Amino acid sequence: MSFWKRLGQRAGLRKIATAAMAAMLSLALSACGNGGKGLHSWERDPIVPGYSAADIEIGSAFSAVLEVHGEPEEHRRDGGYLYAYYGRTRQEGKIDDPASWILVVTLYDQGNGSRDPEDEVGAVEVSSPYAGRTSGGVGIGSTAGEVEEEFGPCPNVSTSTTDYGELLLYSYADRGVEFLISPSEGVVTVIVTAYGGLRPVEEMPGEGMRGEGIFGSHRADPILPGHSAAGIGIGSDFRSVRELYGPPDSSGHTTEGLVYATYTGGYGTWKLTVYLEDRDKGKGLDDFDTVVSICLRHPYAGRTPKGVGIGSAQVEVIKEFGTPERQTNGLHQGEQAIILEYNTKGIVFALRSTTGEVMEIDVNRPLTSS
Repeated sequence: MSFWKRLGQRAGLRKIATAAMAAMLSLALSACGNGGKGLHSWERDPIVPGYSAADIEIGSAFSAVLEVHGEPEEHRRDGGYLYAYYGRTRQEGKIDDPASWILVVTLYDQGNGSRDPEDEVGAVEVSSPYAGRTSGGVGIGSTAGEVEEEFGPCPNVSTSTTDYGELLLYSYADRGVEFLISPSEGVVTVIVTAYGGLRPVEEMPGEGMRGEGIFGSHRADPILPGHSAAGIGIGSDFRSVRELYGPPDSSGHTTEGLVYATYTGGYGTWKLTVYLEDRDKGKGLDDFDTVVSICLRHPYAGRTPKGVGIGSAQVEVIKEFGTPERQTNGLHQGEQAIILEYNTKGIVFALRSTTGEVMEIDVNRPLTSS
């Protein structure tokens, strides 16, 4: 899969301090400054949100990619998508690292589980030394301010812990473009999709618990406040979580003394994050750390006993749970949100301020009333 699978936990930012990343970004800025001299013509192709980059049109067949770029250096299937990798820039880099490839093409499998000429292009991801720019001049090395100057205030900003530090994802899915940004170095990766973003897909049958997407057979499990969701129970250990969902895409610890495991399911920001009590106080995930919170986002389809789920309206939440014990408005996970807390019942809802619809449900260890 592409680097976007690794995007996940929202946490405080810290500067990227690796020489490899700095060298990559320096090369990107140099390429932008000299017009991309010495690059292939496709490495200077304009970035057209919702349409194309690197001489590849969104929605075209993989055969068209082959005509321009030839066979990929690496390819793999994961998360229900197929991925083709071109232009390795770091021999020691992991396949999912943004610094390791100039171009990554995401494909919708046409049904047989292998890469074929008729597979459809779903996304084009470009990184340094790619020199193409948007019509407003945004590209590798641009600042977050320059991105927002062209595309407006970002409606969905999230953070991700990586081997290079923590990066920001500015998502303009409705406009068909996303930017992975280092706070200190600017845009490191641009991904172009169709308007609305990459379509969710299900993995092929027979691929374990994830045959129905990230949540597998637990995708529609009931949400039981204070108790369980997505096949995970409050109080269960991390070993059981890993047995269901595999190793997390990112993990870490919080200032409150908890540890977390985040899952993205193949693309974009997180869909499942589990917070656990750090039993040995080692600030790392261990088999017997115990679950205290299960955080869920689209495409989770489970519902509460009276039918509240992702996408439900605020009035439906209040109808089932009553007046919240605490209600706040503010920035939550990069979006303006309304937070409805029912802590003694063990459930919290985050609703988009713009639509009033539930975008996140957290099933928590219930708090006793004081």
